[in-house]
Amino acid sequence: MYMKHIKLFSLLCTITTIVFCLSGCSNQTTTKNTANEPLQVCTNATFVPFEFKDDASSSDYKGFEIDLLNEISHEIGRPVVMNNIPFAGIIPALQQHTMDLGASGITLSAERAKKVAFSAPFYESKLVLLVPINSEITSLSALHNKTVAVQMGTTAADYCTKNNIQTKQFDHNADVIMELQVGGSPAGILDKPVADYYLQNQGKGKFKVINLPNTHSEYLAFAMNKDNSQLQQEINTALATLKANGKFQKIYQKWFGENPPMLPNSAEKALLTTSGQ
Repeated sequence: MYMKHIKLFSLLCTITTIVFCLSGCSNQTTTKNTANEPLQVCTNATFVPFEFKDDASSSDYKGFEIDLLNEISHEIGRPVVMNNIPFAGIIPALQQHTMDLGASGITLSAERAKKVAFSAPFYESKLVLLVPINSEITSLSALHNKTVAVQMGTTAADYCTKNNIQTKQFDHNADVIMELQVGGSPAGILDKPVADYYLQNQGKGKFKVINLPNTHSEYLAFAMNKDNSQLQQEINTALATLKANGKFQKIYQKWFGENPPMLPNSAEKALLTTSGQ
């Protein structure tokens, strides 16, 4: 009986050693392979100036996030592979591990944070008022008894409703800007990055932006699977490096014509900032 116990004990020790070794080898292989694999990025390339195409059939992606991704790719040593999919499919693709990273002007929110993890934010967005450069409109009170152009179903339309501002609503932001260009409406309310990009291009010297009171800041960030804390840390470290060496500021200035504001260095801090709004 004693010898049987000795043999059984020896067998259990051998099995435990084998399992431990296999587990260790498996973990080392996974880490190494992940570092060498392309970063599969899903986007919906219709959000100027963050990600877009000049031609829908082109494989050439442009935008602030695209330039930022290319620099992050160099920092983490993983080539980027872009996948253009419907916006509604981005979070499910991350949850199912069919994609590594979501990059599509994604707003960091508490509700989305229940489904995916986020990087540190790279942009602070809010609503602004866009008017001709010689306009006498300088404040929210000047909009009463005037019809303001907004995109249908957006926070801009909601803002006007809450502030009793009459609106003329359009399907796309591009239509709102066209309305202002032809003089159909004296002002338009839209997202700050859209307005900033327009002022850097066709609207330069013709229009100006006015900040609106009682508008909530929203942060944009990269998204990934909640289990992928390693990628989250790599992205955050890369963003910190790009800010330290000035490359982040250079990309920001290229697309928005100004220096970036101070941004939270983690998704958690960004959510704390916006939770009280």
